[in-house]
Amino acid sequence: MTNSWDNYFSHYSDWDDAHCFNVRIELKFEENIKNLGYQEYVTSDDLYLPENNISHTTLPISKNYKKNKNELSLSFDVPYDWSIDTDWEDKALVLLGINDEWVIDSSVEDK
Repeated sequence: MTNSWDNYFSHYSDWDDAHCFNVRIELKFEENIKNLGYQEYVTSDDLYLPENNISHTTLPISKNYKKNKNELSLSFDVPYDWSIDTDWEDKALVLLGINDEWVIDSSVEDK
């Protein structure tokens, strides 16, 4: 079985080191995310965060998701030319196999 991120990372080759693509997923779709190959990411530092916060500084890149009581968070590298394409985020979600119905929101942010 291929993983969700395989198509995404094979489609692009030149990466923007200054930005990341963050996707927030409704908690009820956790099994769907697991079925795409993702695993929950937990660090000992997260034990000290309030339950409803996610530390974006410790958010892993691809392959893992962060979970809190409200949502799941995924983060990916972005290609260098992401800002040229006006609907790049929608195309990225399709490449990642992530259903629009699952997504609370997505955005490209500074690392």
